[in-house]
Amino acid sequence: MEVFLAMSIILATTFIFQELFKKFNFPVVVGQILVGILLGIPLLKGIIFTSVTTNTIEFLSKLGILFLLFLVGLEIDIKKLKKTAKDSLLIGISAAIVPFIFGFLFLRFLGYDFLSSLIFGGALCVTAEATKAKVLLDLKKLNTKLGAIMIGAGAVDDIFEVFFLSIVTILAFGKGVEELVFFPFEIIIFGVISFFFFYLLKKIVKYTEKKESVVEFFTVVIIFLFLIASLSEILRIGYLIGALVAGFLFQISTRDLKSKKKEKEIVEVTKIITLGFIIPFFFTNVGLNFNYSNVASNALLIIGTIVIGFLGKIIGTLVVKPFSNLNLKQLYLIGWAMNSRGAVELVIALMAKEFNLISSELFSALVVMTMVTTLSFPFILQRQIKRNPKIMD
Repeated sequence: MEVFLAMSIILATTFIFQELFKKFNFPVVVGQILVGILLGIPLLKGIIFTSVTTNTIEFLSKLGILFLLFLVGLEIDIKKLKKTAKDSLLIGISAAIVPFIFGFLFLRFLGYDFLSSLIFGGALCVTAEATKAKVLLDLKKLNTKLGAIMIGAGAVDDIFEVFFLSIVTILAFGKGVEELVFFPFEIIIFGVISFFFFYLLKKIVKYTEKKESVVEFFTVVIIFLFLIASLSEILRIGYLIGALVAGFLFQISTRDLKSKKKEKEIVEVTKIITLGFIIPFFFTNVGLNFNYSNVASNALLIIGTIVIGFLGKIIGTLVVKPFSNLNLKQLYLIGWAMNSRGAVELVIALMAKEFNLISSELFSALVVMTMVTTLSFPFILQRQIKRNPKIMD
């Protein structure tokens, strides 16, 4: 009963905040993040959540990210993504390398050791597809030129996320860094097996098309999503990339459907389950992992981390201007989008802290930076669109 009660409180609080933010014309995702922070306050956290409910929320959080990125893969315009591939690649690489260098040098300047500086820089270079995708979906700007670049560049950043997560995992379990040599081969294996699954999927889709009910069709969707996500996890590529790839592949597999009604129904059902039920648990989980006690005692470190977090992504995006047709206003806006952080950065930081690879003060600084950068992007995007409605295209 305690699990159901906690879930009810999360969903009810999220619903209230969503309605309030809609009424005042604020980005809905900001309200959802604030719900997580509110419920993470130690007093409320102690009353509402137990170890059982916390584990359940953590599981639902991962499921929420999985469904959200799958939904992005289903909805995004692949043709537009191909057209923006060059900009996505350049921005993704640059917006990862620049904040990494800034973060690494910042900690070295403060006197931290090489390993802590390395992990700190790695955590700063990541971006969160989940929160960014949620904002774009809410504003109906996913299938715009800049929307495609934001998602594409974020997918490139996912490679850096996986790379640094692999480093932390290897160091945590006392293994050698030479194991990273196998990473490119794991990507190739993932591609080959995914193509095999995709071939089977096309056959199954044609078979289920004859069924009048959409239930069988949706069952195939879920099985395919979980298989691709499991494969990407086994090969240490990460279920985030697996979910996004699954969405792309399913979208391609339904191109030959005689009736597009089923495809639209699948997208709508996935959207309802994701946005209406599962995603609030992701934002709650972020709040539950936040430690309020370390904030005041490490103000200087936290402020420095936030400033570097912002500047690293924005500068990293702006420096590609000589190689891109995008104007400075568009690149600036993309830089803010790349500032949206979340799950993977917190996973990197949390794992490093648990195995004493970084101190608790560094962990707290990274969490606060995650909150501030993620909360700021929706407001910036909404304001820029109001000022210049055509900026996304």
